[in-house]
Amino acid sequence: MRSSVPDGDLAAIVDAAVTEKLERLEARRFGLAKAPRKGVSDTDVAASSRHVPAAIRRAVHERDGGRCNYVDKQGRRCTAHTSLEFHHRRPFAVGGDHSPTNVSELCKAHHQHLAQIDFGCKPVGKERPTGAAISLTPDLNLRL
Repeated sequence: MRSSVPDGDLAAIVDAAVTEKLERLEARRFGLAKAPRKGVSDTDVAASSRHVPAAIRRAVHERDGGRCNYVDKQGRRCTAHTSLEFHHRRPFAVGGDHSPTNVSELCKAHHQHLAQIDFGCKPVGKERPTGAAISLTPDLNLRL
């Protein structure tokens, strides 16, 4: 990195490396690409698997502004920009598709909250032990 950091400042080198790695991870997670192969109109949105196609992830990320899309009863939108997950408004488990109108970005806490509303607090799947309830994190600060 001598050409971009001529004085060899270790802090500048580490900062550049971390920034580049974060950009790559974000690009992979949200389907961002300089020259995408498919657009939303070319993408099959039928829910044949839980995988959300990259074109849909790009469109949703751009529409939601890279921010949690949860809005409380007072009309305030969550400000979280980290730990974002894709949420199906009509759940995949009950036939929801991957169309941009059915998918939104939510922070982990709000995604879990809406999953509890959709499916209740009973355990889902084989991953959770019998009788275990899904609980929201103690630091969750929802105003409903």
